[in-house]
Amino acid sequence: MASADTRYPILVDTDTLIAVANSSLWTQITKHVGLTTTNVCKQELQRHVENTRETAPEGSRPYRLHYGSRTALDALEDDEKPLTQVTSVPRPHGADAGEESLRQEVVQNPEAIDYVILMDAAGRRSIRRAVDDQAEDIRVVTPPFLFYILYDNELISRREFCEACGELLEREGWTGYNAVKAAWEGIPIDCNDILDDHLLP
Repeated sequence: MASADTRYPILVDTDTLIAVANSSLWTQITKHVGLTTTNVCKQELQRHVENTRETAPEGSRPYRLHYGSRTALDALEDDEKPLTQVTSVPRPHGADAGEESLRQEVVQNPEAIDYVILMDAAGRRSIRRAVDDQAEDIRVVTPPFLFYILYDNELISRREFCEACGELLEREGWTGYNAVKAAWEGIPIDCNDILDDHLLP
């Protein structure tokens, strides 16, 4: 984990960390892209590890939660990885505590943030309202945008990008019409020749 004073300009929630930690591009992300999460999201990752079994059937939701969370936690503890956490004060509670901690961070430290990344539609709406209220220039996007950052910096090919997006959407079950449409917002890449139609906007 980077020093306690470090803030990277991309703020991510628990589900984003799990989704990309389970992807084939995790090593690329933790090598090239600086991420910040909150202490609340870290605690959610720890709860997932404690509440799921490492012997869960491969590919199941418990398996994904366990290994994705553990992989993200390992990166948080690694001084060489550009992944850090900030402390959310006051500490939110409840089912949406992780998303609320991101919203609080946007309100309290908007100058430190360029992007907020989370998949939950209600969470994105809430954070976009906070951004608009402060007239800040912060983009609120979904997890595939991290792959787009790799592509946009010529670190992966278009095929690698498209395949990683398709795998992420399938693996996480984000395949409903609205989820797929939201996943591609702000990503100007055509994957029509690589992915099935149900994974495209």
